[in-house]
Amino acid sequence: MLNIRNILFPTDFSNCASQALEHALFLARYFNAKLHLFHAIVLHQRDPHNPEFHFPDLKALQDQLKKMASDSMDGDLRTSMESEKELDMTMEEAWGISADNLILEYSEEHKIDLIVMGTHGRRGLGYMFLGSIAQEVVRKASCPVLTIRESEKPKPPGKTDRILSPIDFSDHSIVAMLMAREVARLYGAKLQVLHVIEETTHPAFYGISKEIVWGLRAEIVNRSEKELHRIFNQYKEPEIAWEFKVIAGHVANEILEYALHNKVDLIVLATHGLSGLKHFLLGSVAEKVIRRSPCPVLTVKPFGATTPL
Repeated sequence: MLNIRNILFPTDFSNCASQALEHALFLARYFNAKLHLFHAIVLHQRDPHNPEFHFPDLKALQDQLKKMASDSMDGDLRTSMESEKELDMTMEEAWGISADNLILEYSEEHKIDLIVMGTHGRRGLGYMFLGSIAQEVVRKASCPVLTIRESEKPKPPGKTDRILSPIDFSDHSIVAMLMAREVARLYGAKLQVLHVIEETTHPAFYGISKEIVWGLRAEIVNRSEKELHRIFNQYKEPEIAWEFKVIAGHVANEILEYALHNKVDLIVLATHGLSGLKHFLLGSVAEKVIRRSPCPVLTVKPFGATTPL
């Protein structure tokens, strides 16, 4: 079961951050976790007279929680969100020369279990680039990070029906899949497990015919499907619906295409997988997925701090 007690929400007060805040509020309420609202003040970038550069009123946040519960949720999720108990929240600001370092330092000092943040903020000399900062936080944080890309029509956080877990059969990706399984249990969602066989282009002078390439691919697909079934038999749970798929192509592109065409609501993936000729490096794949994903992405780093399972 997921064990989340402290959630960190870094904000630059942009519309993108406001959309991510809804997810942070929802998860903090559901897990009865403490929500840490944090603003990193980069030197020479703060305008203290701008009312937009201040945290929202706590009562306004509580009212937002109630509206979220009545508008977009049902069943156990709605019951949890409608609890009369007020959410435990704290608001902090810190000065420094690097927003991502301030966020990471705060995360370590306060034993944060989950970071929730937007992937695009305001741009210009007066604002921080929350998009690039989010990537640095994902890369360096020892806890899971949920990134939410700004959308014209954002989906309510309680409406999560399909969760995608890309897997490369490394131990890291298995841990991420188990995290996805627990999130699927939380939302009552279907878990879709995807393995992408990285396509390789061979120079003509190799003398490898198309028949050999297709024969090798068929064998790899067959072995991959068998391994997915083995994993399913080992980790299946009757209350969670599973779906498996093996496809070939460029890993990041295939993950994004699959998420788009299958209306995935959340992608859960490891930030590091196996590297070398036989496996892809899921770290670089994760960065591409975060940057272009049509839905929120939860990244899990199976080393460093313990994953909250």
